[in-house]
Amino acid sequence: MSRFIRLAVVAAFFSSLVAQAQVLTTAEAKDHVGEAATVCGVIASENTATGSRGTPTFIDLDQRYPHQVFIVLIWGSDKAAVGNVPQTGRLCAKGPITLYRGVPEIVVHKSADLYVPTLSNNKHYTNSDGQTVHSPAYSNGGPPAGATALW
Repeated sequence: MSRFIRLAVVAAFFSSLVAQAQVLTTAEAKDHVGEAATVCGVIASENTATGSRGTPTFIDLDQRYPHQVFIVLIWGSDKAAVGNVPQTGRLCAKGPITLYRGVPEIVVHKSADLYVPTLSNNKHYTNSDGQTVHSPAYSNGGPPAGATALW
């Protein structure tokens, strides 16, 4: 019986690692409420509600308020631990996804909960002429049109 319990504990541990490693778009986040994940999107707007209790900062990803599809929330008491947050570009937040007034969000408590994804052109592809090429430096991460991925 103890072997079964050990196996169950190990399985639960690894499934939690897989869930945390999950990277979602802002549109996908609504289908993963209650799960720990990473959600990435483009910063659409940022607003600090200085007159509200807790002085929350709302960072809307992909669409601005009132049409936001995902919110990154930083409470005033966590601002120092989170540090500087970019005002433009792509941003990823890690943590449990919850709902706030029907919109999925992640509450960020420390700098490790946020990161700016980097672009990589370290992938190689075979183009339609059979030549091995690098991906463009600024691409969506997939193979260029007419290319076959080698990784």
